[in-house]
Amino acid sequence: MLLRRTLGAWIIALLLPFVASEGQIQSSLESGQESVLSSPPDENTTVRFFYQPTGEYFHFPLIFRAVGESDTRLNTAPMLEEGRTAYISSAEMRELTQRLARAGLKWKESQTVEALGSSKNLTRAGLGLDTMDVLVSSSKGSARATIAPKAICKTLKPLDPDLKTPRALWELQRFRLNYGCKVPGFKYDAYPDHY
Repeated sequence: MLLRRTLGAWIIALLLPFVASEGQIQSSLESGQESVLSSPPDENTTVRFFYQPTGEYFHFPLIFRAVGESDTRLNTAPMLEEGRTAYISSAEMRELTQRLARAGLKWKESQTVEALGSSKNLTRAGLGLDTMDVLVSSSKGSARATIAPKAICKTLKPLDPDLKTPRALWELQRFRLNYGCKVPGFKYDAYPDHY
């Protein structure tokens, strides 16, 4: 009997980290509804990455927005008031949010839909100063996590395969270069309108 209890406790201790990591997504939504990260993206779904290293020039946020396959904004990345905005398909957004959900980040979710607003207000709000701020927002609410500066390259590189839109992939790789990440074979002049 003692052996069974000991064995049972040992198995629970081994499985707990896996169960806990899945539970991190539900941190703020205890009502049993779908989380922002696991629900299908809609026309309001955005993902924003923002990090402002101390003493450096202003680093604009990188934003991904889901649009329909026939939307003329697909495969573009204009600089908007909110930041550099790369337009991707809904399928890409689904893959991107699911990959982020499995990235080992600690997410805080809310049913409040968070508007992006001007990128100029991010540092005033204290966002992105010590860690990279990651915000996923949709009609269902918002989810927020942070990435330590030393983990930026390791966390963002696995997102590359989820972006099939060439411009969006290029923008993500260019964004990583700003933080000292290595991107072998990156073509700086592929999109001259970036500058």
